[in-house]
Amino acid sequence: MRTPSRERTRIAVLVGRYALIAVWMLFTLLPLYAAFVASLTKYENLGKSFLYPTDWQWSNYIDIFSRVPILDFLKATLIYAVGASVVCVVLAVLAAYALSRFRFRGKRAFVSVVFLTQLVPQVIIVVPMFMMLSDVGLYDTYAGVILVIAATGVAFPILLLRSFFDGLPLALEEAAAVDGASRLGILWRIVLPLSAPGLATAFALSFFTGWGQYLYPLVLTRSPEHTPVTVGIGRLIDNTTPWEMVMTGTIIAVIPAVIAYMLVQKFLTNGLMVGAVK
Repeated sequence: MRTPSRERTRIAVLVGRYALIAVWMLFTLLPLYAAFVASLTKYENLGKSFLYPTDWQWSNYIDIFSRVPILDFLKATLIYAVGASVVCVVLAVLAAYALSRFRFRGKRAFVSVVFLTQLVPQVIIVVPMFMMLSDVGLYDTYAGVILVIAATGVAFPILLLRSFFDGLPLALEEAAAVDGASRLGILWRIVLPLSAPGLATAFALSFFTGWGQYLYPLVLTRSPEHTPVTVGIGRLIDNTTPWEMVMTGTIIAVIPAVIAYMLVQKFLTNGLMVGAVK
């Protein structure tokens, strides 16, 4: 039986928890709401109200398609996000399976290098990346940007999938090997189907990483057809920035990522929880 003091403590903890969640949600969602308000405001009325749109200028969402090649920007963003996700997952599956199932010299050093790659700021390596892509003829190409995003973002999928593979029973693979299955056959027919939540999680996280890229495409692309939406919107900013168009483009750029997250939310949550437990 709970005593009154314990009940008061429980209620206080519960209230504090929800208050913290509310503050955090306000902190993260307020900039997005401000962008939404600005996207529905005429240029001359920007800044007059932050609580609600004064003009409800829904035509901004139509005008932006004639003033900015937003569809080309979204197409390039989608290509980068999906392309980098596919490359990341394929490389991560092979690397994670090797780390989980094989003993080889340099294994610990390889894992350390994988961790260290996440500590290097993008701004430090973007110039060497630019020089390398220019030398091999991949500057201002989809392939060049995809390779750079995948190379710098493959570490987390490797570690995530390794935790999944470590949790799979070896008996299944040993039984398949007795039946004559090759190592690649075991990986394809047994390991990958059992790791579907982990694969979905790795793909989703890589997709969101690719969707939000800014610095790499900014430096490694030049032509409008290879420009993602983040860079395209950023290039609107100058001395006479059409802020209502910038905010409209920002909201449009967020919508596909939000829809993708809502579609995979269940798999993403379960995948992260299972990966953490394993």
